Amino acid sequence: MENLNRMMIFYHVVDLGSFTEAAKVLKMAKSAVSRHVTLLEKQVGARLLNRTTRQLNLTEVGRIYFQSCKKIVEETQYMQNEISVLQNQPVGSLKIATTNSLGIQYITPLIVEFMRLYPKLNIELMLQDQVIDMVEENIDVCVRVGWLQNSDLVATKVADSRLVLAASPSYLKQYGPIVTPKDLEKHACVIFSLLPNPTKWTFTQKKQQETVSVSAIIKTNNAGAVKALLLQGAGASVLSHFIVAEDLREGRLVELLPNYDLGSAGVYLVYQEKQYKQLKIQLFNDFIKKNLKLD
Repeated sequence: MENLNRMMIFYHVVDLGSFTEAAKVLKMAKSAVSRHVTLLEKQVGARLLNRTTRQLNLTEVGRIYFQSCKKIVEETQYMQNEISVLQNQPVGSLKIATTNSLGIQYITPLIVEFMRLYPKLNIELMLQDQVIDMVEENIDVCVRVGWLQNSDLVATKVADSRLVLAASPSYLKQYGPIVTPKDLEKHACVIFSLLPNPTKWTFTQKKQQETVSVSAIIKTNNAGAVKALLLQGAGASVLSHFIVAEDLREGRLVELLPNYDLGSAGVYLVYQEKQYKQLKIQLFNDFIKKNLKLD
């Protein structure tokens, strides 16, 4: 059993390319991970890894041994999933990544409900606006807002959020109204840098399109920061409606040019292809699709 455990540790070190990253995933001390790999090499009777300060390289024996370890890990994961299917009760861990604004307001309450349904599942929630590397960060599922690019990931669209142009009443009182898209060229704009074209906003009305190039008074990659700047009267900006819905209802912000269409951003559940059929992911997929309601 100890040898099997060390094979699993060795697999994670090679798969993640780092003793440090393997230690994080395995929730072990880095020194313990290194010690287990050294003991495994003694048991095998051959060096499996060439270690340098910058990288790890498999020896010829290590490459062969890693393939065997990979088969064992995959079989173990498959067996765990099959047991979960039979019990209809997922076990293990589920690591979820999403954006700050979507995660705090919408996904976190749903995760609480999901945990009540499946108490044997340990959940880790990671909040970050930038698109992250799911493989490198060992993410099971991402809930993304935006425009999905082609990749080898599996994605399911679960919602749409229309884009709106907004500013605070105090800003409009000081700098004047925005009646047409062209007016934006004379106004200060707060730029959300994760938009496909951050400084070029396209407005559609009666099938006629008008693209305006706007000047950035400030630019940020965080949607929450954009909203905070709008509330402080820094300028006008384009954001997903769900981010500012409550502020619009309460009058803290005003939707501008409501008769124009600015397009929408999709909300996607994204998975690694090799993990898509796992019960825990399928159950989370179904739960989010059924329960995610954006304002």
